[in-house]
Amino acid sequence: MDRRRRLALLAGVGAAMILAGVALATATAGGARPPPRPSPAAAGDGPALAVPGVLSRTAFDRAAGALGLSAEQRQAVAACYDQSLPALERLHARMRAGAARLARTPPDDPAYQRVVAGVSEAAADAAAEFVLQASQLRSQIHGVLSAEQRGWLMALEVAAAQDRETDPPRRGSGGGGGS
Repeated sequence: MDRRRRLALLAGVGAAMILAGVALATATAGGARPPPRPSPAAAGDGPALAVPGVLSRTAFDRAAGALGLSAEQRQAVAACYDQSLPALERLHARMRAGAARLARTPPDDPAYQRVVAGVSEAAADAAAEFVLQASQLRSQIHGVLSAEQRGWLMALEVAAAQDRETDPPRRGSGGGGGS
């Protein structure tokens, strides 16, 4: 488990460094302007799965025209999403199930610490696997694109991440926060 956490941390740090480097290179390079930023709604698709560093499928579909993707590229990217999203959604569901189990267990329950430890370990394993699978999806998508399209996509991904940070999606009434 410790090894997985380190790998997940390293993958996250590496992805952040790559994002920053490419975004900086894209921003400072002359030449063509990147396509317009997707709207905040396009960045997250509401209740859909948010994959770190990857535009949602809907947001990518909206950006495909601005990126100048050919029909073959669109088909290849769609295949990447079709192949990867079910496994990512299963991992996300496992993490949500653990959080729900923890929320249902009162702190004064004699088994509470055991539940916390189990949920924590399961969440760490699922999060590490999620990061690795998401990075594979991202690599597959970038492999379909030209260098210029990758630069533009990086700028869109960074903008979408910034939008999520400054305007996080609102959770439904079944969520934890509120009055």
